[in-house]
Amino acid sequence: MIMQSFPLRARAFPRIVLAVFALLFVLPVMAQVKRAAAPAPEEAFMTAREAFRVGQRERLAQAAERLRGHVLEPYGDYWQLLVRRAEASDADYEAFLARNDNSVLAERARVEWLRALGKRRAWEQFDAVRPKVAYTEDLEVLCYSALARVVRKDEEGVREALALWLTPRDLPEGCTAMAEHLIGASRLLDRHVWDRIRVLGDANLPGALRRTSEYLPDSQALDLKQIDSVFNAPEAWLKRGVDLRTRPQRELALLAVGRLARSEPREAAAWWTRIGKKPFTETEHQWGWAQIGYQAARRLMSEADDWFQHVSEIQLSDEYLQWMARAGLRAGDWKLVARAIRDMTPELKRDPAWVYWLARSQKEQGRADEARTLFESIAADFSFYGQLAAAEFGRPTVIPPVGHTPSRDEVAAIAQLPGFQRALALYRLGLRFDANREWVFSIRGLDDRQLLAASHLARERDLPDRAINTADKTRSTHDFNLRFLSPHADQVRPQAKALALDDAWVYGLMRQESRFIMNAKSVAGASGLMQLMPATARWVAKKIGLNDYHHGQVNDLDTNIALGTNYLKIVLDELHSHQALASAAYNAGPGRPRRWRDVRPMEAAVFAESIPFNETRDYVKKVISNAVFYQALFTGKPASIMDRLPPIPPRRPDEKSTETP
Repeated sequence: MIMQSFPLRARAFPRIVLAVFALLFVLPVMAQVKRAAAPAPEEAFMTAREAFRVGQRERLAQAAERLRGHVLEPYGDYWQLLVRRAEASDADYEAFLARNDNSVLAERARVEWLRALGKRRAWEQFDAVRPKVAYTEDLEVLCYSALARVVRKDEEGVREALALWLTPRDLPEGCTAMAEHLIGASRLLDRHVWDRIRVLGDANLPGALRRTSEYLPDSQALDLKQIDSVFNAPEAWLKRGVDLRTRPQRELALLAVGRLARSEPREAAAWWTRIGKKPFTETEHQWGWAQIGYQAARRLMSEADDWFQHVSEIQLSDEYLQWMARAGLRAGDWKLVARAIRDMTPELKRDPAWVYWLARSQKEQGRADEARTLFESIAADFSFYGQLAAAEFGRPTVIPPVGHTPSRDEVAAIAQLPGFQRALALYRLGLRFDANREWVFSIRGLDDRQLLAASHLARERDLPDRAINTADKTRSTHDFNLRFLSPHADQVRPQAKALALDDAWVYGLMRQESRFIMNAKSVAGASGLMQLMPATARWVAKKIGLNDYHHGQVNDLDTNIALGTNYLKIVLDELHSHQALASAAYNAGPGRPRRWRDVRPMEAAVFAESIPFNETRDYVKKVISNAVFYQALFTGKPASIMDRLPPIPPRRPDEKSTETP
């Protein structure tokens, strides 16, 4: 038996060895393969994101579970909260906030919760949650907040609610609830409905205007067909003859005049002059002129100043008042400039732009002491108008000394904060919008040293836009080497020199265009460091003999810089070597700044302030201001903004158009 059993054991031995080998070696390898096959957290995040987008709850829950323990785990929980917001309880919100407080997602969750609380009129809890929202421009929450105060008989809440009622957009549910409560309490009257109708007509929102008109009493009802006629053919509507004895017809006439002024301000002014004051109240008459003056000012018409003179007793919006001031600037009417600025809301009146122009108006009217006080109040501001105010005292721009250089430990401490970790993870995934939102929330409340540490972190992680924007927020301890990064010097400076371009200006423009993000792409389709539109890039490539160019090269560093600087040189040469004009041309096309000039020489700051496009106006001022700082950094010497702002040459009738795009 023993002899027979031995061979059996011998034959079994290899199988035993193999089994042991499997246990010791093969199974761990298989486990590693299984782990490798499982989705990585980043993949799980993207799966959860897509499942949330299409509303697949089960898939979202599974992906969110795989995110457990990862820095982006809160997003899975947040998306699950949102997909079931209709049935989410207060306890659900409280549980999420307990896990994720003091984060951008907590901020957004509280906004959702406040909407739900406002909808069911849970005012006590609404009032408890509302102060915990760090900042929100959510119109629905603002309306519910005002409504909560109105319910408590707070008169300030009523004023706030009536201001929100005039928001030029379709109102969400919370604002509708607020309006209907005010109507029921006789606090929102017919005149307030007409005020909103005017605002919506001015904002070109016919659908919202029709819906608002439903709040009018039957005796003042507007004919919806006439509203369509006024919006689509205002001149024809006015010419057919209008019975102005009733308010609805007068309001339609005002709407038609405003619509006509959008395209033909002179025609609108002629009709308004011909019809005269008699059929209208004084307020209505002035509102008609205000619309005509506003549209004319936006078209840079010289008559705008005269037409605004008819407006003296009605309160205008900040938008209208800014264009009244710009009309005064272009006409040299310093009294109108001062009147417009003084009627602005306190917040806007504190803007350095309007502090500066109010100071100039005082100076031009011989009130030197008042002007000096105003100039001094903004002369230390690191902005276009701060630099102009400093120039009034003969002070050039000087780069402040580096106040603090963060240690490695300080930068590492910032990098360990959860908000920055989430932001960096999102940047790695290419989700720049979400990452920026995390970053912006995370720098809120940091002191100057921490801001500089965060800026250093951004620069180390190849996030130049975050480095610049974060360093820009320091209040007293600065590092302008971070505020005004100058990467790619080996490519930019030789190219600028070869084209006889001021490298400080080139950098000032690049900083504004892309914040030095290599693959930056605008909504309009501009690409790369110097934000070139496809057609412009092709045109410049052909112009400079880059015959094998194709649009796939637009984000190539050398190609983008070559195309961008050559285009900048072309528009500079075409526009009298004037950096403000050429900057405007780079942003809006060279034909527009030609038309934006006057028939007489114009102060360059007036030209910049009166540019009709909001984006281009802001752009030109920032590019010029940036260039001054870059000049001071590059040369180590003080620089003056006035050197870059010679008078704008007049527009001549014999000027030839150009093929430049």
